[in-house]
Amino acid sequence: MFRGQAFQIMIRIVSSVVLSMVLLLSVCVPPGVAEARDQSKPIGNTKEIEELDHAAAILYRDVMDGNIEKARADVAEVSRWFGTGQVQAALSVEAIHALSGSILEVQQATQSVQASPDEWVKAAANLRLATDALAHPRQPLWQQYYKILKEDVSGLNSQFAKGNMKGFKAGAAVLEDHYETIRTAALIHGRTSEVVRADSWISYVKGLGDQQNADASAIRGALDQGNPTFNALFGREKDATALAPFIPRESERRAELAIGMIVLLALVYAGYRKYRAGLSG
Repeated sequence: MFRGQAFQIMIRIVSSVVLSMVLLLSVCVPPGVAEARDQSKPIGNTKEIEELDHAAAILYRDVMDGNIEKARADVAEVSRWFGTGQVQAALSVEAIHALSGSILEVQQATQSVQASPDEWVKAAANLRLATDALAHPRQPLWQQYYKILKEDVSGLNSQFAKGNMKGFKAGAAVLEDHYETIRTAALIHGRTSEVVRADSWISYVKGLGDQQNADASAIRGALDQGNPTFNALFGREKDATALAPFIPRESERRAELAIGMIVLLALVYAGYRKYRAGLSG
């Protein structure tokens, strides 16, 4: 009788832990995971901003599908919504300049017969992330580039450690390419001073990579500033964990609780296994 009751108590504990874990994880899903955020419901925005973001999303889809003729018409629709008073009022001077430049870049890429598909996609992605930053300020998609840029910095450190300056130079170009994709979005998100800092750092690193006999201590010092520079840009006071690279700071505590709950579940299960082993013995 006692053993049966103990078994039922153990099952209740396991069930309770599992339920708690699921509820905690449901609020800790990183942005960008499939179906994790409702793109159709921007927070605190006007109809004009919603339409601008929608038009940019359609443009990006058509570019990805290789439908450049349709994309050219999409650019005109994006420009029309960008010119509305409500959109302009929501942007800083720097953001207006950057976003208008992104629209012009897409227009030039889709009109040029010499532009490559990669150039089309890069320009459209830049614009897509920019309008999303305006429409979804709490969970903007551009924040997902944090891990990418951190890996780029790690790659630069690796190439430098190997003494491979050719690889270092190529890595700096890749990092700059990734950074340029999210630069306009970061400005729209209000990270102006951090963008200026990142601009200066990338320019300095590229300059070192271009030198024939760059000072090793100068490169090492520059690389030491890479992670702090991008932590500041993305609003991270410290490096994100490998388990949750895209979780916003306000959700990190819930993520820690969820991970702790998983550990607790494992301990409970281990206790249950020992209990069953005792029964069979």
